[in-house]
Amino acid sequence: MTFYRRNLPHLQPAGAEYFITFRLANSLPKKAIERLKKERELLFNEYSQGDNDKSHREVNRRIFKKYEEQLVKNNRGPTWLKDAPIAKIVEGAIHFRDNQEYELYAYCIMPNHVHLVFKHLTNKVKQEPDEYPVTKILASLKKYTSKHCNIALNRTGNAFWQDESYDHVIRDTEELRRIIFYTLHDPVKSGFVDDWQDWEHSYCKSEFRDLS
Repeated sequence: MTFYRRNLPHLQPAGAEYFITFRLANSLPKKAIERLKKERELLFNEYSQGDNDKSHREVNRRIFKKYEEQLVKNNRGPTWLKDAPIAKIVEGAIHFRDNQEYELYAYCIMPNHVHLVFKHLTNKVKQEPDEYPVTKILASLKKYTSKHCNIALNRTGNAFWQDESYDHVIRDTEELRRIIFYTLHDPVKSGFVDDWQDWEHSYCKSEFRDLS
């Protein structure tokens, strides 16, 4: 689990299914991030006596929930993704990588962050094992969209995306169902629409619509 960190503390299994969240630069105050980091450390200490893998999942689940709440309610940071031309750039980059780097399951572009669900595709050409395939995919996607979104916004010399992102390996079908539902219903939960299908900047692959 990578959370609020630039270093890579874990492997990202090739061919796994992933839930990704990344956000705009400065979309959360530094003090809020520091509070969440400290709370995460305290929770890890609290859960350290139990099953290590299960404990890590529970801690990250609880902190991610608070992280998401902060993103939704924070109206002081940038919300460039609510502008259709900007969101379309991100949508195009996400779809461009479908069936090349991953099999795209679902996404939702919110005003200041993006949720993305996919299955990583392993290369047919035999190559050296890559421990961090998702990190490379996100780096490429962010680099491209940052450049073109900044051009569209007439911004220069400023970061568009926050460096840190959240990636989670999906373990089973039930978890996949919950995550796709969560992803698609984020704008409903936030009060933007009554039905997720009314949100312009979301997508769900046809075979997963029953999960939503």
